[in-house]
Amino acid sequence: MVEIERASIVKYYKDRGQVELTSVFPDEKLLWNADIHPVPVKGRNWGALTYFWIWVSMAFIVPSWTLASVGLVLGLSVIQSIFTVFLGNLIVLIPMVIQSHGGARYGLAEPQLTRTRWGIYGAILPSWIRAIIGAGWWGIESYIITEAATAIYTILTGKVSIVAYTATHYSNYPFILAIDFPTVFWGVFAGVILAQILVFYFSPINKGQPALKWLARIGGPVILLTYLVTWIYFMDRANWSINIFSLSASSSTSVLSFLIFLNANIAFWATMALTMPDYTRFAKNQFSQTMGQIPMPLLMLFIAIMSVMTTAASLRLYGEPIWDPIILITLHTSFAIPLLLGIILGTFLVNVYANAVGPAYDFANTFPKYLSWFRGSLILIIVGLVIGAWSYYGNAYSYIQNWLLTYGGLLGSIEGIIIFDYAVIRRFKIDLPDVFLSRGRYRYWKGINPAALITFILISLLLYLQYPGENIMLDNSWILSFLLSGAIYVPLMIFWVIPKYQPFLKGSLREGYISEESRKIFS
Repeated sequence: MVEIERASIVKYYKDRGQVELTSVFPDEKLLWNADIHPVPVKGRNWGALTYFWIWVSMAFIVPSWTLASVGLVLGLSVIQSIFTVFLGNLIVLIPMVIQSHGGARYGLAEPQLTRTRWGIYGAILPSWIRAIIGAGWWGIESYIITEAATAIYTILTGKVSIVAYTATHYSNYPFILAIDFPTVFWGVFAGVILAQILVFYFSPINKGQPALKWLARIGGPVILLTYLVTWIYFMDRANWSINIFSLSASSSTSVLSFLIFLNANIAFWATMALTMPDYTRFAKNQFSQTMGQIPMPLLMLFIAIMSVMTTAASLRLYGEPIWDPIILITLHTSFAIPLLLGIILGTFLVNVYANAVGPAYDFANTFPKYLSWFRGSLILIIVGLVIGAWSYYGNAYSYIQNWLLTYGGLLGSIEGIIIFDYAVIRRFKIDLPDVFLSRGRYRYWKGINPAALITFILISLLLYLQYPGENIMLDNSWILSFLLSGAIYVPLMIFWVIPKYQPFLKGSLREGYISEESRKIFS
């Protein structure tokens, strides 16, 4: 194990609660490059308003708008569906803020923070899982951008009647435009990909990603206005007199349906619960990242209420509940193009922030010597195209079972390990230089933390092996995997891994396990 003067190369800014690493490690070619080095404190300048607008940009998207409808398909009432959207997002906010704390305190992106929990090489596994899921979402959102852009094409060319005809005979709205205009649709899809590549290229990490920062500040208000105008327009046409309960299923709601939808809502932003350090590494302080993110569940609640009211208005006005805002706007507004442009901008932003930045870090972290963040973003695009996750999006059951719940169990386990390690075991204190040392304190067993790997394998077997009652585990995938991971991981760390591989950590579960150097730095 490498012995260095850690306290001499780590500076703690007590007034900001932030830590800075003053040394670089160019000899550690597999673990360090300039992009993933902790952001200097002087470069951490994102305030609470920036994070709020990031969440406005990410929350006001088509999948958020249609989310409440999924609950209705599962048999929940309108009120139950709206409440579950809020509750699920409130639950996922807790690990999100805790994970964000590490990014804001140490200036580290998620893959490097994950090295402290999984080992310097073991971190590649959860990072790749997150990256692949993010790439899947990137494909879904790119598809939605293309859907809105193709809708504009139908308006400009006078072909809306073709869409209207298909909409009356086909209920899976997201696929209508691809069916009616395949050549145009997939040509636009290629253009959407190229536009995102340009944004990635002109947003370098070492300059605080200025393009992304300003896109969030500009795009957030635009997309918020877009959805407000859509809501007000259709509510006004319905004279603000609608019956939202007309959308409710007639059958009674089961507890299992509620739990399925709750876990799906948690999984909806579970990737962001891991990803936020990629943004909070630029935070001015902990107050900025925390206050900027707290409104997220309220934003999702507001969107759910607006979408249900708008869909109820469409049922009253046109005789059918149209959940897809792109189809609704295209067929039934006289000023559709500005609204569709707003949707394109908002979806483009969430695709960059939620689905591209983090996964690009993950792919680049695999071979830092050869892969910059930008090259990682190109790998993301390739993986997203191979997955083709947009094929799940048109059907509610496929969307829930084959997408949200399936990956929710994987992320729940990863997040359980991360949160219990960082908050419960280490009490938010890590040895920053060792994140980049191949022979440092996070080497564990050959670069892998066996406690994390064993925990993840056991949880995965419980979730995905076929046995009687297995479906109940999968239907509650995120909550069960998160809690069970903590129950398995913490004892393994305390009674085995810390004594064997990290004896420099002193303390107890009551006060946390912290190295002497960290105690000195934070004193």
